[in-house]
Amino acid sequence: MSKKIYRWVFATTLAVICIIFIFLVILSIDAANETDNWQFLNFDFSKRGNIISAYGGLLGAILSFITILFVILDLIYQRRQKTIEIEEKEDKRIQELKDSLSLVQVFINRLHKSNIDQSEIAENYVQKEKTEPTEMNRMSFYPNTYPKLILEIDRKNIFKALQEFKPADWQNMFIDIIKIPDFYDKSSEEISGKHQIHLNKKYKHSMEIAENLDILIDKVSNARNKIIIENTLPKEALLHNPFFIVLNTFKEVTVKITKGRKEKIDAGKKPEEISSSLMEFRKDIVSPLFDGIMKLYHSKQDVPENIEEIHSLTQGFLRQTEKLIKDSKDYADHIEYYNKKYLSGESEYQKRLIEVSEKISKLT
Repeated sequence: MSKKIYRWVFATTLAVICIIFIFLVILSIDAANETDNWQFLNFDFSKRGNIISAYGGLLGAILSFITILFVILDLIYQRRQKTIEIEEKEDKRIQELKDSLSLVQVFINRLHKSNIDQSEIAENYVQKEKTEPTEMNRMSFYPNTYPKLILEIDRKNIFKALQEFKPADWQNMFIDIIKIPDFYDKSSEEISGKHQIHLNKKYKHSMEIAENLDILIDKVSNARNKIIIENTLPKEALLHNPFFIVLNTFKEVTVKITKGRKEKIDAGKKPEEISSSLMEFRKDIVSPLFDGIMKLYHSKQDVPENIEEIHSLTQGFLRQTEKLIKDSKDYADHIEYYNKKYLSGESEYQKRLIEVSEKISKLT
């Protein structure tokens, strides 16, 4: 029976009892009026046995009827109490299912926001990695919290809740609630692990290039000094020596770059915060040195053995830095693809998270 029916039965029973009570009062007053000069609670019905008998019979029947009404009312009340318990238990079950969905919605919204924030970090990292490919650019990662929290929620409760409320496409919703967080849980660990591998590889490669650059700088310095020592002409003549010009230009720019780096360190800047200058060396020092030596070869001048060795070192430096640049840009392309496909607002996964969240909000 519904709440409205219970209320109607209860109200009707009370109304009947009230009517009977009023009837009894009227009947009693009428019986009292049969006594001449009656006083309150002092009735003399000794000569009216028939009235008393009729009144008693009627009163007994009415009281019996009232007793039956009370019994019926009590039975209805007990049944209503049982119904209330069932309804409360059902309401509690429904609320627990809604709570499970609400919890899922909270974590889904947080996961979506976390991915958007990570997407911004990824975009900035990609930009740096492409414009400064020889630097040790680092990408920070948000804690992999929300996918795990979603996956820890009882899947049976989620399924029962969706099955209970049956939103459109609820079975696919259930699959996506599990599948998408599971993907982010595994892929975020994978992507952060690959990032560390990339950094380690890049650091090792950069150190090798730096060591070879040091060797090149020493070779250039030795070759330049040898030309100075072996020069028998006036010193002004060195300024017209094509080999000395090439080597001296290399040294002057190198000194300028290293001096600038030292000044930054002396000013209190941490070495890891200062550019490695590999791109600067490649563009402004090593490439001009390589081009200068190639011009000497093309001029058909006799190139000393030590200059040939320097030429070989410049080729090695340029190849190594080119590989470092390519590796960095390839990795940046990989992060850019991952970001666009899985983290950014354009991502189908991200759009699906918002869609699931909106559907859940309509249920809770």
